[in-house]
Amino acid sequence: MKNYLFFILSLIALSITTYSCKDNSKVEQERQIKIKEYNDSIFAFVQKNWNFKIPRTSPELAQELENWKMWQEFKQEIELKPVSTIGAFQKKAEKLSSSVLSLTFQSYPNKLNQPDIKARVTVLLTSLNNLEMFIKLDPIPMDKVDIYLKEVQTNLKVLIMQMEENLAKTKIPKEIGEQEMLEAMDETRRANPEE
Repeated sequence: MKNYLFFILSLIALSITTYSCKDNSKVEQERQIKIKEYNDSIFAFVQKNWNFKIPRTSPELAQELENWKMWQEFKQEIELKPVSTIGAFQKKAEKLSSSVLSLTFQSYPNKLNQPDIKARVTVLLTSLNNLEMFIKLDPIPMDKVDIYLKEVQTNLKVLIMQMEENLAKTKIPKEIGEQEMLEAMDETRRANPEE
């Protein structure tokens, strides 16, 4: 009788274990389907909204930018849109961040070598770094990615506007004595008085 009772209890335990394993695998399959649907929706969203465009520039600025090799590399990189997977967008975000980072440490053309332009490039770099960070999370927060996709495009526009403004300011003739006043306020000259 003891063996019979042990056999029945073993059979019941085995059937419960088998049933719960089937139930767990069903739950896991449903979970995987939901994750795949979410990832597909993320990919569709990113593919639709990844539209970085460098605004049109004046002929004078276009000439300055044409001679700036690092800018040309960045421009070429930003205009190529990934198409295959979310992983391609993640790699592109990383590439864009490193491209702008290298842009910040290279020499700027003389007319564009201004602190406000360098600050705008740094702001663009920050936006691209944030985009890269959020697009690499798992699961990807769609709202944050949307914010930084828009912010990168806005910062591109603002950077070009700042470049245009600085070039326009160089055309304004200086008044009598203005150059001497600017030299007196020059911080680099104060730090190096012999130069």
